Amino acid sequence: MDPYGMLLAKRETRLYRDKPVPDEVVLKVLEAGRLAGSAKNRQPWEFILIRDKERLAELSRYGQFASHLPNASFAVVIVTPDTYIQDRFDAGRAAQNMMLAAHILGVGSCPITLHDEAGAKSFLKIPDKLRLAVCIAFGYSAEGKPRGKVARKDLREILHLEEYGKHYNPGF
Repeated sequence: MDPYGMLLAKRETRLYRDKPVPDEVVLKVLEAGRLAGSAKNRQPWEFILIRDKERLAELSRYGQFASHLPNASFAVVIVTPDTYIQDRFDAGRAAQNMMLAAHILGVGSCPITLHDEAGAKSFLKIPDKLRLAVCIAFGYSAEGKPRGKVARKDLREILHLEEYGKHYNPGF
């Protein structure tokens, strides 16, 4: 599949096979995150890799919709300083790089919000000066091939030309 087709085919994975992801694949996923762009090349992120099943299960208790986390092969928690608003965006760029790299390598992923940030920070021993940006679950999909298109708003509903409110119809 061509790169653009692969990008469009990426879906969130919440059902994982009981199959570990090899270290070399995990490292490629982490490298993709490390090499993400960032404002002023600040690279504000740090990554916490979690592979232990008991720790994944415990970590899932801190998210309201994290029931799939214990079945993942591994998770990455991205933390940033709590100094610039741009740091959160840059953490998202690193996360998206990781998830796209995983997709290319045949590994599924799904971002998870850890709603009890204080509890998750305590569990992971994250210093107070850092902010938990996102947790991402990774593993080989047990969902099979995606069926059909994902429901998304039509581009004409969200595209404005030159200013807000002036909708643009690109003629598709």
